Amino acid sequence: MKKVAVALAVATLAIVAAPAAYAQEIYTNVGTEGLGAGYGYSINSFVNVRGEFNGMAFSRSFDAGDAHYDGKVNLYHGGLYADVFPVPAIIGFRVTAGLLIGGDNISADATSMSGTYTINGVTVPTNGEVIHAKAKFSAVRPYLGIGFGHNPMNRGLSMFFDAGVAFGKPSVSYDVPADIAAAAGPQNVAAEEASLQDKANNLSVYPIIKVGLSYRF
Repeated sequence: MKKVAVALAVATLAIVAAPAAYAQEIYTNVGTEGLGAGYGYSINSFVNVRGEFNGMAFSRSFDAGDAHYDGKVNLYHGGLYADVFPVPAIIGFRVTAGLLIGGDNISADATSMSGTYTINGVTVPTNGEVIHAKAKFSAVRPYLGIGFGHNPMNRGLSMFFDAGVAFGKPSVSYDVPADIAAAAGPQNVAAEEASLQDKANNLSVYPIIKVGLSYRF
C-alpha cells in the first residue's frame, strides 16, 4: 500500500511539474454568448487557464394580449476558466469549469393598445403610462462544460469548440407606476411580479455553445 501511495504521489508531482509545450494563446469566438475574445496560459501539459470577454445585445418588439412589448437583451460578461485535459498528447478533449462575471439582463417596456392593463386578473386604466419589467442575472455565475481545443500540446493556429451551461436564476423587478399600482392593489402587483419570477426561473440554466480560432505560441 505504501509503495502505491508513493507511486501516486510521484505521478501527481510529475503531472503538475510537466512543462507546457506552448504556454500562451490568444483567441476569438462566436456563439450563444455573442462575440468574444480571450487569452490563455498553460500551467502544464494537462491544465490550462483562460480569461475572456463575450457580449451581444439585441431588441425585439412583440404583441401579447392587449399589450405591446419592447424587449431588450443585454449579455456582456467576462469569464474565468480552468481546462483539464485527461490525455492531451492523444486528443484535445477537455473538461472546463469556471465563472461568468457580469450584469446580463433582459428587460421589457409594456404599453397598452386598448387603454388598460390587466394585472393579476384586475383591469385598470393605463393613464398613458408604461410598465417596465427586468430580469437580471447574478453578477457571478458558475460554468461547467466540455470541449475540444485550447490544447497546450499544439502550436500555431487551431479551432476549438465549447458546450456547457451557466447556472443562476435571474431576479425579476416589476416597475408599475404608483397610480396604476394603487388602482390594481399592491397584492395584485406583487402576485404579477411573482408570476414573472416563476417564468424567469426557467432561465436558471443558460446553454453556452461556441466555436472559435486560437493561436498558441
